[in-house]
Amino acid sequence: MVSSISGAGSGSDLNNFFTSYIDNPDSALGKTDFLHLLVTKLKYQDPLKPLTDESFIADLAQFSSLEQMQNLNTAFSQQASTMEALNENLISLILMQNTTQAAGLIGKTVKLEVPIGDGTYAYVTGVVSIVRFVDGQPKIVVNGNEYALSYVKEIQA
Repeated sequence: MVSSISGAGSGSDLNNFFTSYIDNPDSALGKTDFLHLLVTKLKYQDPLKPLTDESFIADLAQFSSLEQMQNLNTAFSQQASTMEALNENLISLILMQNTTQAAGLIGKTVKLEVPIGDGTYAYVTGVVSIVRFVDGQPKIVVNGNEYALSYVKEIQA
């Protein structure tokens, strides 16, 4: 009887191999591990009851499914990174657009609709004197008070 499997180590090594996956549930068996298990299964099959074609095909189909899932996972990870970069670029473009709009309002008379609570609004009219940046967002100063760009309802030359 053979005491160890070539490339797999002794029985206790195999036991440690599988126990490490049980001890660390975040780890996962990969393609190499699956092939390793398949080769071990083929090596130690009962010669009087060899694997049937159906069983072998099922194992290969399982391997193919594993490979496709890993390929999908890689593709999704790359797509997520691309989407993150795109979102960052869009946010930067929107901020630049808001900054340009705010700077264009300096010296112009604007009418603002400012919420005061309970669904009511106060209307403020005045000349934009300054553009300030608060937490990276442009704010306009009208009549000495600071307002968000979203409050602008009318712009006069």
